[in-house]
Amino acid sequence: MGQALDTNQTVGEYRVVDFLGAGGMGEVYRAAHSKIGRVAAVKVLTAQAAQGSGFVERFLNEGRIQANLKHPNVATLYDFCEVQGQPCIIMEYVDGQTISERIAAYGAPLPLSETVYVFEKVCEAIDYVHRHGVIHRDIKSNNIKISSESEVKLLDFGIAKGQDSQQITQVGSVIGTLQYLAPELIRGGAADASGDIWALGILLYEMVTGRVPFEADTVGDLCDRIGRAHYTPPAQLNPDVPREVAAVIARCLKKSPQERYHTAGELLADARRLSAVVSRPGVSRSVSDAASEQVTAKSRSSSSALPLIVGGAAALVVFITVASIAAFFLFGGSGEDALGGGASVTSDTPSTARGLTSAANPAAGHDPSERTVEIRISDGKADVYAGAEKVGTTPYPVRGRVGEKVQLTLRRDGYADEPVEFVISEKKALMYTLTKR
Repeated sequence: MGQALDTNQTVGEYRVVDFLGAGGMGEVYRAAHSKIGRVAAVKVLTAQAAQGSGFVERFLNEGRIQANLKHPNVATLYDFCEVQGQPCIIMEYVDGQTISERIAAYGAPLPLSETVYVFEKVCEAIDYVHRHGVIHRDIKSNNIKISSESEVKLLDFGIAKGQDSQQITQVGSVIGTLQYLAPELIRGGAADASGDIWALGILLYEMVTGRVPFEADTVGDLCDRIGRAHYTPPAQLNPDVPREVAAVIARCLKKSPQERYHTAGELLADARRLSAVVSRPGVSRSVSDAASEQVTAKSRSSSSALPLIVGGAAALVVFITVASIAAFFLFGGSGEDALGGGASVTSDTPSTARGLTSAANPAAGHDPSERTVEIRISDGKADVYAGAEKVGTTPYPVRGRVGEKVQLTLRRDGYADEPVEFVISEKKALMYTLTKR
């Protein structure tokens, strides 16, 4: 099936320049205004997605919500129109990289100066949207971009909930990105400000450690860990994390919503106080350079990368019933149920022995059953070995078919070898920590 829009096609007052990528609900294009030349991102709901239950209403809901938001740290909506009968959102084009891309490219936790700066800006955005009656519901490192002008932009209101939003989620369902969902939401509780505050705690933890606090190989195990709200203290992964930062994370990640910050404004006040623990809060040039280089390399190796601009993140967003989650809690999840995906068939032969390739290698092809999993370590870099052969350096992308086994080893002078064994799934990245000898 071809793309929804063609190069040079007109959408409202904009001319399509190029295709940026596709996600769960639609496709994203870069376009330029025909008269003033302003560059914009055009997100179109594809005909196939429009046939899905509730997708059209979600798309309209996204446009309605974002049309009423005007904040320097929220991507601006310019227009909403239709093309060939399909709804389109035309909005601010944000260059640069997402926080997740910056962490992956840097190969370590973000510098504290950048973390504090970015976190304060995101809290400002969330405080603003909450005061306007909107719950974002999908705060995560992949939905926040740092532009080339060091602007912090909150993206993707595709599953946001406004005061006038219709009931477009089935009663008793869970919506959001699992690793960022609060315990009460996993059990089917109503989405409110406390869920966004929990997600902000996950985001801060990820920036200072390079990993999310709750990880598992199955949905059942992940739900169990989140439900207990038990995680490794950030200072154990990064000794340089200040007590003040750890305290903010701890309050955001309280199991009981009543024990968290009561409002995003209250959290914002503490986020601003964190600026006192660093001398010059701001975007790191070294991180920007590393991220720019990696994003450019990835764009050369794939013309259909997921959009770096807006929306389309539904592929990472789950819609699962409370009943199915209850089954995981009661009976446990299968190790073959990959996080974020369906059941996979496990091969008995390790992929490394059968030609598993780096994601950058064109030999990986375009098999729809293939996925890329990026291997990272929590601090610095490590060499990646397949048997006795060095195959790369972290962050190291591995591409293979869903269900294939991977066996590698991470090595760095002065540290014990770290075995890496996993099964290719929908999971995007795996984080490891090396132990000093």
